[in-house]
Amino acid sequence: MIKQLLTLGIIFAVLLIIPFASAQSFEKATFQESAIIIFDQKFSESIIASIGFETTDNNEIRFSEETIQKINNNEKIRSIVITNVGQCVIGVTEDEQCVLVNFDYQQLKGDGGIRQVQDSAKEMSKELVDGINKTFGFNAKFHSTFIHTVDDANILLETSGAVSGRGSVSATYTMPKQSTDFLFLDLAGKLIPKSIRDAEGFYDIAKKLSKNDDSIISISIIRNDNSNLLMFKVTNEIKDESMDISKIDPLDELGIDSISRSNIFDEKNAPLNSVIQVIVIPTEQSQIDAISTHAITDLTSLENISKKGWFFSSPAGNKIDARFLFGIDKLATADELKIEIGSWDGQSQMSFYSVEDIQQESEYKSIEDFSKDNSDEEDQSQYLILGIIIVAAIGATMFYLKGYKPKH
Repeated sequence: MIKQLLTLGIIFAVLLIIPFASAQSFEKATFQESAIIIFDQKFSESIIASIGFETTDNNEIRFSEETIQKINNNEKIRSIVITNVGQCVIGVTEDEQCVLVNFDYQQLKGDGGIRQVQDSAKEMSKELVDGINKTFGFNAKFHSTFIHTVDDANILLETSGAVSGRGSVSATYTMPKQSTDFLFLDLAGKLIPKSIRDAEGFYDIAKKLSKNDDSIISISIIRNDNSNLLMFKVTNEIKDESMDISKIDPLDELGIDSISRSNIFDEKNAPLNSVIQVIVIPTEQSQIDAISTHAITDLTSLENISKKGWFFSSPAGNKIDARFLFGIDKLATADELKIEIGSWDGQSQMSFYSVEDIQQESEYKSIEDFSKDNSDEEDQSQYLILGIIIVAAIGATMFYLKGYKPKH
């Protein structure tokens, strides 16, 4: 029964609920902005903050039609990534930045072997990178063909499988490394329309983040049969071996005390297009104890989604994943985004999809105070379906971190 309901829930969400809600209440915007803050207490012992923009519309992140056409005409290409991250693949130094053209290993290999993979990747990527060099004023030269056997590159670049380990090959081109603040202004000026650059909000935060000495930039084209996914992202990592995750202030890691949606959404009702995502990787199983705003339970309800608040994709366990939506509001303050986290025994029943609204936004309220016990199998199934609907709606094109580098 549960399996059948889950299947129906997915179909219902994708084919009926979300389009209906968009048509009746919300506008469908292709441009999305996200602020992602990862508190990795267990593996890298660091806090990773990023601002990202993504779209399927080449008018909103503007690569040349020639580049897009070359990608679309070659089914072996998975993605292109431009990044100044140090050591993008083994053999590249910290003083170099990369252009990576990523292919599917099996498609390149065919009936040949490693030599054919290497030769094909170099040959297919050359004309593409020559065009990128011309467009951006780069002088990237061929470095090597790297066959991925682990997920390190995907994890580092946060490209959600497009560059990832087993089964992918990177034709790697390198050039002298440039600072992120310089690259940000140069590449944003070429790729992002003035209307977005002047829209303040998330763009201004990304610009500020790029000025940190350790920040990196990555720009990606992820090939898709229907419409390519275009990404522009700035990330900053801070090592913190003694981080305390019991009380989290996400905006503090961005160096701000409030965050505003971009002005491009002022005349649109597109509440799902600006998201703040908090991921916590604790050393031991933990749970969300308290939040200071509304808890979103149903994206198909205009009343519910009109209020700013959190949706808990993963509220407890070895990874906590919480996402904040602005509702009809434009601004969110640090106090509204604070989260308290406590230990979890791994067994307690929790029903986060049935929480009540928190009346006093200035005060924390325990999860236990607004959770309900749903022991009946039918009720549990309904809440599972509801969770899938929410994830499908706000997670379709968001960044997902697939793993973490072990600490050294």
